[in-house]
Amino acid sequence: MWQRRIVPTDDPRDPQPRLPLRTELFLIAHNDKTGKRHLSRRVLTRGLAGTVLLQFALTGQIQIGKRPKVREAGYTEDTGRISLIDTTLYGDPIDDAAMKQLRTTGGPLRVRDFIRAFATPDLYDRIKGDMIATGVLKREIHYKWGFIRTERYVPTKDAYPIQARSKIRDLFNPRHPNDPGLQLPNLQTIALAGVTAALGLARHLYHPQPGLLHKQLMNLIHRLHDNTIRNVTNTIH
Repeated sequence: MWQRRIVPTDDPRDPQPRLPLRTELFLIAHNDKTGKRHLSRRVLTRGLAGTVLLQFALTGQIQIGKRPKVREAGYTEDTGRISLIDTTLYGDPIDDAAMKQLRTTGGPLRVRDFIRAFATPDLYDRIKGDMIATGVLKREIHYKWGFIRTERYVPTKDAYPIQARSKIRDLFNPRHPNDPGLQLPNLQTIALAGVTAALGLARHLYHPQPGLLHKQLMNLIHRLHDNTIRNVTNTIH
């Protein structure tokens, strides 16, 4: 089970901590039963690199799209710029590798430069391996015709991908207004929605009108006052 970096849940009815953003995207980008990718490995890897960057922004470790003012407090807009705020390492192999890369350059960087450097061919396998180590994925071995051996990697709990998809759908399909669990979505949900839309994964969210959902998601990202999520989604699109 996930134990390293705890992301609080945004649903009071579910006390379990939320999975990292990269893990939620990985689950959405694969078939729950067969483990097959819905995207090419290269495209998905870029999306996964973007989610690592967004997670840093959500936890306040970096600023995206803002440049510190030299002679006064505050920031000015600077599209695509990454500014380091807190470079603490938390023992997560993926996040720590990303932060070490940011620290090595001395910052600031650009979003496109980070994604290009971090989205290496092995990043997909490293994230999958970490999901296995933390109990989110499991390996299943199947035999076709009794002798052709195949492997598949699927969620250990059906709830993991189901909850990730439902959080996005609930942005436009809210629960009953009297539901005590109803509240505004947190930024991780909006970030997940933006990356999902940018990668064209809306059709895999089991929505009755995937085209409409995709359009709603893209409109949501473009309406955001803070351009952090938009800076990343525009890069991986």
